[in-house]
Amino acid sequence: MHNPANHYLIDTMQQESYLPEVDAESCVYSQFSKANCRGCVESCPSQAWVLDDDSLGLNTAACDGCGQCIPSCPTGALHVDFPWVVRQFSEHSMALFCCVQSQVNIDTDRLPCIHIIGLRQLLLIYNSGIKYLLVSTGNCSSCDHDQQSDLSTQLKHLNQLLLERNKPAMKIIHRSHKVWKMIFKTGEIISHGIKLSRREFLQGKGQHYRQQMLLQDPLNLPECRTVPPGQLLPKTEKKELKWPWSPLLDTDLCNGCDACMNLCPTQALAFIPAIDNSSPVYRINPANCNGCGICEDVCESNAITINRYSKVSNQIIKQTEQDCTSCGNRFHLPQNNSLSEKHICRICQIKNHSNNLFQVQE
Repeated sequence: MHNPANHYLIDTMQQESYLPEVDAESCVYSQFSKANCRGCVESCPSQAWVLDDDSLGLNTAACDGCGQCIPSCPTGALHVDFPWVVRQFSEHSMALFCCVQSQVNIDTDRLPCIHIIGLRQLLLIYNSGIKYLLVSTGNCSSCDHDQQSDLSTQLKHLNQLLLERNKPAMKIIHRSHKVWKMIFKTGEIISHGIKLSRREFLQGKGQHYRQQMLLQDPLNLPECRTVPPGQLLPKTEKKELKWPWSPLLDTDLCNGCDACMNLCPTQALAFIPAIDNSSPVYRINPANCNGCGICEDVCESNAITINRYSKVSNQIIKQTEQDCTSCGNRFHLPQNNSLSEKHICRICQIKNHSNNLFQVQE
């Protein structure tokens, strides 16, 4: 006999299983309370993320578990489990994904939406030696999960970055759900890069490989979720490359306050003091940038902008040191900065230090 209470409990448990896991320490707002990041809020089609002056929270009753906030979070603070398997087919290792709207009628875990696979996830798969994706989805245009991201667009950006680095592209193989199911159920059984033939599996060797699989599941390892995508790109000696995120510093607007350098959580921006007779420098490392935007938010002179899929032509910016003629303190500015002609530090330009703080009267 149908029990409405049991049906409600099952639906509730299924919904909660899709709720994003939140790593509060990785959230931009835990690193800088005055941040302006709105990635999760703006990507949520059900407006389940609530942001005000005091807090950021998730309305679990409104959340439908679509996962659209996952690729929109620059720091990787949000996560849902990524169920994926790898199969060998036609001499290619392929990562298989299916979404909840897929017509694949087999007992397997599914993604709430195929489009929550972002650039970071694609790079983690690519670095596992897998260059093909086989996906099974429903009709995305009529899906209840209003997609804010797009897997094909993410893949296009990835392949542009790989092409610049002379690396082979990653491809999506489009097949019917029947073919997906056939590949899923046949051929060698491989899980996250571990090859295990069907005979080996039936002979009881699966436990050893399952233990290795737990160590080689980069999509779900906590330490992999927050890695800046640029760090996952193939290494190369080429210069003038595009990056997923890259800080751009306007050296004429910069006032040398170092706030962006001090607050950058990933060392994409760093101040290198003078050593011996060398000049101090600002170092920009776009491989470390995750697009969190803290540097933009803290810059009082609007000298920093974060660009997507662009190049950084000048990654080392030399600084000129001088003594402030007003307070006597040493300060620095980017070379050829127009403010350096005044020989006054940024603090004295704000406060008139020509007035004595106190006077001694006879």
